[in-house]
Amino acid sequence: MKKLSADEKKRVKELNTQIKSLQTKLVVAEKREGKDPYIEVKVRKNQARFERVKKKGAEDKAFGRFFVELGITAEQADIFIPLSIASGKTVAGLMYQIEGTAAGSIETASLQVEGKGVSQITVGTLLFARVPKGVTASFEARVSIRGSFGKSYKLVFTRLNYKLALSDVRYQQYLKEMYSKEVMFS
Repeated sequence: MKKLSADEKKRVKELNTQIKSLQTKLVVAEKREGKDPYIEVKVRKNQARFERVKKKGAEDKAFGRFFVELGITAEQADIFIPLSIASGKTVAGLMYQIEGTAAGSIETASLQVEGKGVSQITVGTLLFARVPKGVTASFEARVSIRGSFGKSYKLVFTRLNYKLALSDVRYQQYLKEMYSKEVMFS
């Protein structure tokens, strides 16, 4: 086999760099489509409703109540999901934002998990759900928001963070967006 010239070696190195970059982009694109080698996520229940709270001598308040149940299966190995839900940049298990025709504010947000073989692990002040390989855990997200009358709202779960080992510094991310039902505050 013929030896490569310096220019050919340089070109091979550049092509290898491009391949690595494209492979990284492909992994992110597949995660945005819901293709993740470690977890499978399915929306099991999706409910939303509007509630008007009447107050004597004051303006009525508009509340939206959202309930989304996710079935999360550990595919290849045990996974560790933080038992927290957050709007913004705080690291949490489920990250979400409110979409709608008006600004809303969060009243409450909670996350519950259950499933056979699923256990809770505490690391410092952080709580994690350990989902064993091959097991599906049920994650129930409940969010209540205050909003404006005559406007529509929905929740968008933008990311699910998880770890393959508690000692991992970085979180793995499931990037396929999941939507709650939209509710009109009338």
